[in-house]
Amino acid sequence: MHRYMILFTLLALSTAAGADDISFRFSIEADQVELSSWMGWDVVSIPEGVVPFREGEPSLQGVAYTFVIPQGTSIEDVSVEVLGSEALPGSYRIAPVTYSILSRPFEPASPSPVYSSPEGFPDRPVSAWRSGGRSGFRLGGFVLVPFVYDPLSGDLRLITAADVTVRCSNDASAETVSLTGRQLAAFRPAVEQMVENPEALSAWSPATRSDTDGDPVWVAIGDSGMASVLEPLVAHRNLHTGEAEYVTVQYITENYTGYDTPEKIRNYLKDQFQNHSLVYALIVGDYGETTRISSYAINSGQTVLNNVADHYYIDLDGTWDGDGDHKYGEAGDGINYYSDLYVGRFCSDSENFLENMVEKTISYETTTPEGDWRTTALLMGAGLWPPDYWGSFVCEDIAEYIPAYWTVEKLYEDEYGHPNNQIDIINEGCSFGSVHGHGNWGGIYWYDYAPTEMVATTNYADMHNIDMLTVFHSIACMAGELTEGACIAERLMLSPFGGAIAVMFNSSYGWGTPPARGPSEWLEIKFAEQLFGFGVTQIGVIQCNAKDEIQSLVTVPLIDWVTQENNLLGDPAVIFIAGQTGIEEGDDQAPAAPILYSPAPNPARYGCSIAYDLPASGEFSVTVFDMAGRAVRELHSGMLPQGSGSLSFDGMDGSGAPLPSGVYSVVLAGPSGTGATRMVIAR
Repeated sequence: MHRYMILFTLLALSTAAGADDISFRFSIEADQVELSSWMGWDVVSIPEGVVPFREGEPSLQGVAYTFVIPQGTSIEDVSVEVLGSEALPGSYRIAPVTYSILSRPFEPASPSPVYSSPEGFPDRPVSAWRSGGRSGFRLGGFVLVPFVYDPLSGDLRLITAADVTVRCSNDASAETVSLTGRQLAAFRPAVEQMVENPEALSAWSPATRSDTDGDPVWVAIGDSGMASVLEPLVAHRNLHTGEAEYVTVQYITENYTGYDTPEKIRNYLKDQFQNHSLVYALIVGDYGETTRISSYAINSGQTVLNNVADHYYIDLDGTWDGDGDHKYGEAGDGINYYSDLYVGRFCSDSENFLENMVEKTISYETTTPEGDWRTTALLMGAGLWPPDYWGSFVCEDIAEYIPAYWTVEKLYEDEYGHPNNQIDIINEGCSFGSVHGHGNWGGIYWYDYAPTEMVATTNYADMHNIDMLTVFHSIACMAGELTEGACIAERLMLSPFGGAIAVMFNSSYGWGTPPARGPSEWLEIKFAEQLFGFGVTQIGVIQCNAKDEIQSLVTVPLIDWVTQENNLLGDPAVIFIAGQTGIEEGDDQAPAAPILYSPAPNPARYGCSIAYDLPASGEFSVTVFDMAGRAVRELHSGMLPQGSGSLSFDGMDGSGAPLPSGVYSVVLAGPSGTGATRMVIAR
């Protein structure tokens, strides 16, 4: 990832300005700024840097933040009091932001009028923010840009220290949702993983209401004729996830209102989420009456997404049709994009194919063999915009999150060619595959050099990994285009011989912003961070968390596009194989994985205690990482017994020096899976 860490010190949860304000101190050193060149332009990078600006504007990077905020509020303003700044030596010609479709040749954008303006850019360090409901919690996100650039003179100044105040105010449009105890237990850990102020969750959690006996936690929704086909999976979820039901489309259309069938399904889900105990939903059906087509356009009159957007069933705030024109998901439709439910799809109307996916899902969680395949990852990177930008770049970002004890197979294309043994690796067994290439509905491809297929309709049938199914994620264009007949994403799920247990591919174009990581790439990176860095194990939760984390990039319209188009094919409750602990059919206990609880106190000034629960004895490591991904302290390495325990942490790094103020991750890893939590040190 990066060698440095940008300091973030949480100062308080209240200030004189208001009880609901959040204040923190930002600081960065000049030697953390990295300089490079790109097609004759200058590129300025910082650790964890993201570019939040529109096409044609200078591609300065900032740091993304997401906070939990009080119920019933939205961010009103983010003020930045600059405490120190420093002129960077030299004169700079900063590259303009360019949005580029992965399947098309790269053409740099024309510089915007900003480049001829005497005003510094940007006009303020934080120019926009997003607020919204996330499973009953209120979240707010933004990007802080610590640069001021004068395009006429080429001067570039770095803000080295600043006090930041996030001011929230009451918002009558903010939907207030209460949760049952089961919902709170499912949603709070997910939110805790993504916010900078997890210590505020107790004060600003949604209200709780009583659980009702018989309320489903997990539902599958499909045609009445498929109820018997899904019955084994419903029974499996009843044993291992919580109360589960198959709900027919016919029942929903007869009992819920809405403009069309997708809207009636969404209103049913909203009722079950807000008034009952729903957490997971599996949509059963191919392209048709259960799908919502998005009409999101980048700009008026330009490229329209116009494909399946199952995020419509995930984000339940509003109607997704704010202007009432029955074109859903448009920029003006009042969407906040944060997740409420975990939703996936079984993408077929065929009884045989559905039986196959049901059997795959149950077998994956009950009879999958042990072996090194559980901790093997496959990273594939084609030439995205050669000769200057390669898929290996984002693959290496992802690799930084994968634990050292994993086997990581790296197949990268360069100007000389590419390897082509990916099917052999999949057949030998790999639990995770991240595929970065060029795509269409029929597959994902290398840029050049035959054979060009990475994973495609021409080679997927050679996968015979039925006992070692892979979780696939990709940035490629249209590989998940469900409006086409049997796209590659569907075929990986439908194959009776192997393929995938879950697929997350784009239903339309994948987007990048070279030379910086683009929105499609950030979704991949955040998925890896959730899976490997934070140890989240349920695929639907990982996918939603990753989408929610990129919502802080509110000024990048393509973030909204990517959030809508990247659909999950598979059961959202399925547990990633490396996080399983050996579920056996008939066991009446839910699958267990290590749990690492939030430190106490948190924030910590000098030290804290970190409690854990282990489903089984074994050799475990407990490590503290800074937000640049560096291991700064190993708290434990060795045997730990089954059950509850705790570790003390004195706030020191491995050399005995006090760790600086900031946010840290604590990761527990061992044979029964991983657990993770965040810790704030405030000196």
